[in-house]
Amino acid sequence: MATKVNETSPAVDAMAGGWHKIDTLCGGTDAMRAAREKFLPSFPREDADSYEYRLNTSTLFNGLGRTVENMAAKPFAELATFTDIDPEPAGWLQNVDLCGNNLTVFAFNLMAAGLKYGLTHILVEFPSTQDEDGKALYPTRAAELAAGVRPYLVHIKPQQVLGWKSQKTASGAEELSMLRILESVEVDDGEFGTACVSQVRVLTPGAWQTYRKTGQNNWTQHAAGKVSLDFIPLVTFYTRRTGFMTATPPLKDLADLNLKHWQSSSDQDSILHTARVPILAITGVTEETSVEIGAKSALMLPQGADAKYVEHTGAAIEAGRLSLQDLENQMRAMGAELLAETQVSTTATQNNIEDSEAKCQLSMMTEGLEDALDLAIDFMHRMVRIEYRGAVNLYKDFSSSTVMQTAGPFVTALVQLVDRGLLSKEDAFSEMQRYGIVNPDLVWQDVQSRIEQEPPQFSVPMPGAGVPA
Repeated sequence: MATKVNETSPAVDAMAGGWHKIDTLCGGTDAMRAAREKFLPSFPREDADSYEYRLNTSTLFNGLGRTVENMAAKPFAELATFTDIDPEPAGWLQNVDLCGNNLTVFAFNLMAAGLKYGLTHILVEFPSTQDEDGKALYPTRAAELAAGVRPYLVHIKPQQVLGWKSQKTASGAEELSMLRILESVEVDDGEFGTACVSQVRVLTPGAWQTYRKTGQNNWTQHAAGKVSLDFIPLVTFYTRRTGFMTATPPLKDLADLNLKHWQSSSDQDSILHTARVPILAITGVTEETSVEIGAKSALMLPQGADAKYVEHTGAAIEAGRLSLQDLENQMRAMGAELLAETQVSTTATQNNIEDSEAKCQLSMMTEGLEDALDLAIDFMHRMVRIEYRGAVNLYKDFSSSTVMQTAGPFVTALVQLVDRGLLSKEDAFSEMQRYGIVNPDLVWQDVQSRIEQEPPQFSVPMPGAGVPA
């Protein structure tokens, strides 16, 4: 069955399955509560009032959202810079999207979206230079400059892409031959109001069309036009690519852990509420016996009767608390995976590890973002027939410095996992080696032997603790 202009393709549907969970988690407590049973199922035989109370008192430990924000911000600890670029295009980058955002802010939003969805897109736009009759509004480039007409970038989020077609070039590269994008445009509504209308834009090399809904489910062409480009000026930034225009979220496993924490935290709050209210148990009385309970009343019982409070032992509460801590530690460790250094060969033919470069996942993602921005800026130059010889530079030297800044919490998390029996000492040592906290040349067996032979003869006070006299 043919896909309609407003329908998503199977490739988009396959990717979009996990996006709702990630968006809801990043939306915080309010978004998770709004999702209701989708992410917080009701207990067996739980009545509606009890579920509403439990839902409205549950709060989210937003490990995923914090990781996305923190990791996306690291490449922008310093402003994005660019080299060998002409003065006119350099001015574009101070307001690169015509919405007041400079290149650094625009790139941060790209990185955040890439970390959430695995990919995101940049569309290079140019304002229309023709009137409704097709006549040129600006006869020369100088006239365009005087009117402030110039290329700009638009961030196209993955949810906006409905589908695409591609073809192989003569060189074997795959490129877009058709792209469908869902947009929202503002139109006049009466003398004073405005309304937002959904429309689908279809891009092909050298042309474009827009479609709007005209009936209950009918979409008809609204407008069309031609452009001078013989390609579709879309650039895709990937953080975990699976194919052409497809990817998988790099933090998907972290999202699953965060969802588990949300549900377990709700269970913990529920058992705490139950345990904090003791139950009065009375034996040796009949149903007709009148019992008055209160701070200023005495409990009169017949001879042989007994009354006592039944309270929770707290064992399940403590187990739940430790389980939540373990989940939080696992989330922190999983988020820090983006900063773990791995060996990356500098060329395709170098197999010797001595000739390779150690990089973390976030560093490689940042390099991919630099390439995507360079290509988008190159497209901007092509639209005004200027050669682009420059390069965008983002901050990438954050592996070792960031790990050292977070070494304390990270090591603490590892120690707690070892104490709970969820990680061996050798594995914890290997993790600290991988993050550069201990010397990578050390061998665990040798270290363990030295620890046994030379036990510590002194103690080091913890930060904030008093120093013995």
